Amino acid sequence: MPPRTSSLFSESLYHYRRALPRLSRSHTTISSPNPPVPLHTACAQLPTRRLVSLRGHDASRFLQGLTTQNIPSQYMRSCFYSAFLNASGRVLHDVFIYPDADAEREEPGFLIEVDANEVEALARHLKRYKLRAKVGIRVIDEGELSIWATWGKQSPSGADSRTGGLDQRAPDMGERVIVSGDRKLEGSGTQVEGGSYDIRRMMMGVAEGQGEILKESALPQESNIDFMGGIDFRKGCYVGQELTIRTHHTGVVRKRILPVQIYPTEGDSKPPDGLRYDANMKIRLPPRGANISRVDKKGRSAGKWLSGMGNIGLALCRLEIMTDTVLTGEGSQWSPEHEFKVAWEPEEGREGGEVRVKAFVPSWHQSRAEGQKLHRS
Repeated sequence: MPPRTSSLFSESLYHYRRALPRLSRSHTTISSPNPPVPLHTACAQLPTRRLVSLRGHDASRFLQGLTTQNIPSQYMRSCFYSAFLNASGRVLHDVFIYPDADAEREEPGFLIEVDANEVEALARHLKRYKLRAKVGIRVIDEGELSIWATWGKQSPSGADSRTGGLDQRAPDMGERVIVSGDRKLEGSGTQVEGGSYDIRRMMMGVAEGQGEILKESALPQESNIDFMGGIDFRKGCYVGQELTIRTHHTGVVRKRILPVQIYPTEGDSKPPDGLRYDANMKIRLPPRGANISRVDKKGRSAGKWLSGMGNIGLALCRLEIMTDTVLTGEGSQWSPEHEFKVAWEPEEGREGGEVRVKAFVPSWHQSRAEGQKLHRS
């Protein structure tokens, strides 16, 4: 049986703290060619994420018909994870939706966090469905608001932040915080570069943005959006619902995004027995979409490489081939002796290469899967 990753810290989620981080202009920054091993308590600004403002009398009802999560009709206190799908049920955008504290109660407002490269596309998507809905849609300018991730045991203090909430996609992901302007967080540990945040979430198996959850290609369940709490299977009609609900009720998802560790093909390199990040390892990473296959066997693809940093990455893996996961009524094709590779051909401006890769199933996947079974029964 392949090792399953444990949570970086404890399994339990801590409760959302009303007191959001205090703001300051002084901070300490850690940086390196590869991100350092993530600190237990730290914070990181996320320039890879941007915001869209949605305000108006019909804001809640408008979002209800477009997102995979249930939108509260009453005032919400903290953010939640969700996604926008296209009509065929493929992911357009993975998002966090925040209450806009500056909006009036009579005219509710939301801030929608999205991949920075997709912020204009999300605004266009919202405007496409606006029709007669009484909502205003605006892309928040860079520098007007900034998005932060904070994690660890040290409790943030103060209440000067715009909005925020728990990041419940995986155990111990920490909190999301939105602050005004270029202010920095205080009381949340050392400020680190965004790469440390990325390594941390990759090791937990959390994909983010359309560089990893591929636009109009990825399916919600294959991207773990269901496991990460981004889908309410009880809510009514929304764009892309049909395939999502059908997949949920069959209970069979053959591929999922998993954390992977890469290792060289040269010398006496052996498959790792646990997921470990090596900040000093220099290894050429595969291009996005590169095929994963068995080292000793041609034929069916075992998965696709998505992204990585150092020796850690994310890949869309066929569960019955790359892990010991047994799908309903089917046997596993996995064996502990199997090794997998990612090989790619040279292209203009890029050398070809080959690396070995091993997938790991996060420990929290099992508890989330069992929770889904209870809801289906």
